[in-house]
Amino acid sequence: MTQLNKIIGEVLAENRYFLMEHESKDLISKYGVPVGEYRIVKSKSEAIEYANNIGYPVVAKLMSPDIVHKTDAKVIRLNIESDDELSQAYDEVITNGKNYKLDAKVIGVNIQKMAKNGVAEIIIGGVRDKNFGPVLMFGFGGIFVEIFKDVSYRVCPLSKTEAERMIRSIKAFPLLDGYRGQFKGDIDQLTDIMLKCCNLLIENPEIMELDLNPVIVFEIGKGVTVVDARIILKEVN
Repeated sequence: MTQLNKIIGEVLAENRYFLMEHESKDLISKYGVPVGEYRIVKSKSEAIEYANNIGYPVVAKLMSPDIVHKTDAKVIRLNIESDDELSQAYDEVITNGKNYKLDAKVIGVNIQKMAKNGVAEIIIGGVRDKNFGPVLMFGFGGIFVEIFKDVSYRVCPLSKTEAERMIRSIKAFPLLDGYRGQFKGDIDQLTDIMLKCCNLLIENPEIMELDLNPVIVFEIGKGVTVVDARIILKEVN
């Protein structure tokens, strides 16, 4: 059994059809998608030790198979800058998780490096259409997706040229292209990730939905990084 099949197989064995963030990141990282540094810890002392290892500021997120929407459950703490703040945040995310769902199973707390600001925050998504198969979606994060629906779609597989066309086709593209003297985004690395996401969808038919949001795009030569990830699997009847 490959590492990819093992990740998906273990989730399905628990009668789950969504991958928690760390499982999703474990999976996409096998395809070379950059996800930054993170670790699932089981105690405050382990959290503090790891945070000191990677350096503050960090983020703390409760990992539970019973909590799909972490923001709704208030189990995320951002921009933690000290051991004391992390100790408090650790307790808070666990308490909030239990308040949100009393019998929620807690896997641990995901400690990860707080992402630096980039040129833009974007979203890369994927769905498995019953007629067209795997379809990739690209758009800007935040209000661009929620309000303006400024996104583009293509059926996989993609060529690099097609991926670049997806990026350039959205109305907010100038924000990635040095609008009003701002840094230009690393389009080459962004297209590379989009191609890898297509391969992920093609090679893993169990995946029904892919949601990478936000993905931070840095200036040319500095790449991109996936801050959060969610994968939904096909339900077995």
